[in-house]
Amino acid sequence: MAYSLVAVQEEVICDAIKYLILNTQQPDGMFREVGIVLHAEMTGDVKGRDTEASMTAFKLIAMQESRLLCAATVNGLSGSIDKAVSYLERRLDSLTNPYAIAMTSYALANEGKLNREVLHRFVSPELSHWPVPKGHQYTLEATAYALLALVKTRAFEDARPVVRWFTQQQLVGGGYGSTQATLVVYQALSEHWINAEKPEYDLNVDILMPGKPKPYKFKVNRGNHHLTRTLKSNGINHNVTVRATGSGEATVTMVSVYYALPQEKQSDCQRFNMSVELIPEKMDVEEKVFQLRIEVLHNDKERDSTLTTLDIGLLPGFTVDTDDLNLLSQGRAYTIAKYEMNTVLSERGSLIIYLDKVSHIQPEEISFRVRQTLKVGVLQPAAVSVYEYYNETKCVKLYHPERRAGQPLWFCRGGECTCVAEGSCSLQKKGKISNDERSAKICEATLTNKTEFAYKVQLEETVADLSTDTYTVRILDVIKEGNTDVGPMGKLRSFLSHQHCRGAVGLQKGKTYLIMGSSQDIRRHDQGQTFWYMLDEKTWVEYWPTADECQTDEHRPSCSGLEHMVDQFQVFSCLQ
Repeated sequence: MAYSLVAVQEEVICDAIKYLILNTQQPDGMFREVGIVLHAEMTGDVKGRDTEASMTAFKLIAMQESRLLCAATVNGLSGSIDKAVSYLERRLDSLTNPYAIAMTSYALANEGKLNREVLHRFVSPELSHWPVPKGHQYTLEATAYALLALVKTRAFEDARPVVRWFTQQQLVGGGYGSTQATLVVYQALSEHWINAEKPEYDLNVDILMPGKPKPYKFKVNRGNHHLTRTLKSNGINHNVTVRATGSGEATVTMVSVYYALPQEKQSDCQRFNMSVELIPEKMDVEEKVFQLRIEVLHNDKERDSTLTTLDIGLLPGFTVDTDDLNLLSQGRAYTIAKYEMNTVLSERGSLIIYLDKVSHIQPEEISFRVRQTLKVGVLQPAAVSVYEYYNETKCVKLYHPERRAGQPLWFCRGGECTCVAEGSCSLQKKGKISNDERSAKICEATLTNKTEFAYKVQLEETVADLSTDTYTVRILDVIKEGNTDVGPMGKLRSFLSHQHCRGAVGLQKGKTYLIMGSSQDIRRHDQGQTFWYMLDEKTWVEYWPTADECQTDEHRPSCSGLEHMVDQFQVFSCLQ
């Protein structure tokens, strides 16, 4: 297929065809694998169920594409093709793998022997694609081979819903996930557009964007229908009105771009074990150098992973020591196959490392230096993800320089960051608490602190990231309400605390608490129209027992004291 596009010597292709015929084709026409394929994932599901038929169709297609080029120099090419076609015809009715059926159908269609009944036996109810249980990437490839078969037999009406389905599967960057799937899909779509009858295009499209008084107008005709037009809007969650008149077909795709901190999800790390460590190496005032050490192990009892990708996000203001990477990628005992700094392939515009394999017996270690070239005030965590070529479920681990004593702690939400003093954990009140303590706290008004709010809350959810715990609570009762967060009764609010304070705070899901604090602890999140609170050493946190617990000797004093505080404040406020 590449011969007509790039320079490939004729003998290279024809010698390969000779090898296939002489060394891999069996007397019955079947082709077998005679070597070890390091990156078997590059062959799609050829090695899956019905592998004999898939392998034979795979090699038959290669011979069919080389027929014009090699017929004169490869003796027996025509006979070899005939034997393979006869084998696939005999096997076709017994195949059960949609991938094998689609590939076999395309190979037979090239010889004018497509069995459309068998091909459509495994099509989706919408007649748009050929689902493969093994995964979406295989479904894309199988559907592409099926489309090639339909185009070869000029079944363009049957091909129409398939082409439309492919349009819906395309990712934002223009591809279809894996390189293999993208190439096969592009080949199928190209063949369709080349051979299908060109529709009439006289289409007028009006798109009214939010905040614009007039719509953008586009005219689509046969001369420009292959071009992409792009519009941008800074608003989200707004209606966009699209109106089309005339004849023709166009696709409108809407993409929302947003930025979020990466998160670790243990459920995504079933295929790999990975650890990431940032080790200080040189910590001068002028320059800080760290060793980034990554260890990864493939979680499989029988095999190593193949063609594995590491996507390494860099900390803001940090750069990679490329000399270290060059040493890892060169020589006979190289550790990594290839690396590149590519903002297109990487979600974070960072470092991509390709590995030929990851061992399932002993962890692979990749270590290199990173340098802080720009001092950043608020250093957010970075992520390292690992995934296999054909299974892009990413195992993600976060890393961050260890905070040394005396360095400030930061809370960051919605682009706003607040510095919190060292060691300022909120400590949940336990043991015997006097009524005077509670009353003094709810009415506290000193030069350094003033209690503005007092809530009875119930914890609904806790979310932990690399440095911060976020407690989502529902306000059950507003005992004291300030001027910052007005009307919080019955609403959800977020309380933030650093992870090293988790034990001191001691909040548990489903439990009820009294929380009192100052207006300095409250931050407004304008975009979300909500508020978030910081839990620090001045915040009062106390467990509020349930009605049943209040009947026990253990909790009766606390319940009595809490009721007394509420009654006293409601009657006397802070005037006493």
